[in-house]
Amino acid sequence: MVGDYIFSSIERFQLDCLQLCEQHYPTVHNRGMRENHLGKALSRRIIATLNDKGIPALLEQCQSDEQLPQPIFRIHNNELTIWIIAQRLLSANLARRKAFVQTIIDTCQKMDAQQPNYLVVVADHWFDRSKASKEILGWWLGCLPDNIEPYNKDGVRLLMPEHGIQQQFEALGYPLNGSYKTYHPLKKDGCRTIHKYILLSAFFEFPQQ
Repeated sequence: MVGDYIFSSIERFQLDCLQLCEQHYPTVHNRGMRENHLGKALSRRIIATLNDKGIPALLEQCQSDEQLPQPIFRIHNNELTIWIIAQRLLSANLARRKAFVQTIIDTCQKMDAQQPNYLVVVADHWFDRSKASKEILGWWLGCLPDNIEPYNKDGVRLLMPEHGIQQQFEALGYPLNGSYKTYHPLKKDGCRTIHKYILLSAFFEFPQQ
């Protein structure tokens, strides 16, 4: 049930993302959103959803002295913990992907096995002309969309990478079963989807099934 609430929060977060970009990021197409803003906005959306369902929870940001590459947020009560990792992928190169995967694994290893844990991962990226950028969607989903024409029209030539994110987890001896999705929350003139800007999301439940 908590998983359903988190999925609902991620879906609704698209509107939050659009509003945040309009208010604070007129140059979002150049840089994307800061991790702090991305993570806090999603955390607040999840908190609001839980509160609406009568589930109290506290939000805290993990301290920087935990040596994590980007801020990690925790939503928790006596019965569960939800971890949120937010990443701004200014570059989609192999080194950045590897570091991102390692951050996810490091966070999983901090979980208390005595209670249910949930992990939500979000990242945004503005497609560029590099091969690594063109691979980011396929790396995340493990496949390309059936219809790539909307991407072509926006000047994005999608490519499949040699290895996807799930294969990277497996290669590190830490296979993770989760739900991976992509969104395009930004609109041009309020109606036309901007495919050059992508929001990646993943959701994991622990213990793993």
